[in-house]
Amino acid sequence: MIRLLVLDVDGVITNGEVRLDEDGRESKSVFFRDIDAVFAARRAGLRIAILSGEATPMVDVIARKFGVDLVYRGRHDKADAVAELAVQAGIPLDETCYVGDSIRDAPALEAVGLGLAPVDASREAQAAADHVLAAGGGRGAVVEAVELVLRTR
Repeated sequence: MIRLLVLDVDGVITNGEVRLDEDGRESKSVFFRDIDAVFAARRAGLRIAILSGEATPMVDVIARKFGVDLVYRGRHDKADAVAELAVQAGIPLDETCYVGDSIRDAPALEAVGLGLAPVDASREAQAAADHVLAAGGGRGAVVEAVELVLRTR
């Protein structure tokens, strides 16, 4: 049974695009239904964590919007970071689901009990995942992942 859901940021929570204004400030879009899904997952007793290779303030903004307090940022070794998150949450890796989209995510997708990749993920991430979602990153991948995990509980 999956008890911890770990979400990558760029390419999973967001569609991977970064908008820059003339002052260099960045912005990213999130799908409102993904936010709702995370809150529903937490109400159902699922622990949620966010993992990002980025260490920008935007990661913290997204974490606050999603109501997630278990956040690892600036972590490029995703398999190692997922293992640490699982230990911190007190949940074994085989009860952990990771949703990732890039080649860097492939080892983490293979290390967990359930690895999921958005439909627009890299070939490497899709090959490493147990299941490829029908939704793309930033366009319902989180909703679909939460629904899948909750159905299997």
